[in-house]
Amino acid sequence: MRVSLVLVLGTLLLTGCKRETQEAVAQAKGAAADAERAAKDAAAQARSAADQAKVAADEAAAKARHAADQAKAAADEAAAKARGAADDAAATARDAAGTASDSARRGLDNASQTMRELAAGDQVQGVLVTTSRTELDVRPASGPVKTLHTDDRTRWILHGATAGPGGFPIGSTVRVTYIVKDGQMLATQVEAVGR
Repeated sequence: MRVSLVLVLGTLLLTGCKRETQEAVAQAKGAAADAERAAKDAAAQARSAADQAKVAADEAAAKARHAADQAKAAADEAAAKARGAADDAAATARDAAGTASDSARRGLDNASQTMRELAAGDQVQGVLVTTSRTELDVRPASGPVKTLHTDDRTRWILHGATAGPGGFPIGSTVRVTYIVKDGQMLATQVEAVGR
């Protein structure tokens, strides 16, 4: 019972922080790209910010591994106590330990997927080709057109103020910060920039 509670709380904590953490990592990558175009001092600051983001991601992965280790230890302890009981009680305890171990494995798999998605966010800057209620296409200076999805939480920033997709005509130069969610690029912020 405690194992399930620990796993549920750990999963809720990771899920609650996922989007904000993804946005922070994506914006840090965008800051690193801007810093490359700036002076050497700005590049050094961007590398420092990227290092901090990696440390934060490593810490989150370590916490997830620690939670999985605790769950496994609790399951092992329950199995050891169950071996001293009757055959029926031992069988029930082994089933519970197997379920807890599967839950721990699923939790670790989910944490690993979260870490992969965190590292997949970035920024793209280019010309707005098309826009609709759920997606937009951006043509970067080099490479193919990128299609990004949008949702109700996507922020649209025009001249430093909040706007809507209608304020961005085709041909506008935009910088889009995105995360990767369920394998798709999801725009978290679309900002009009000067050419």
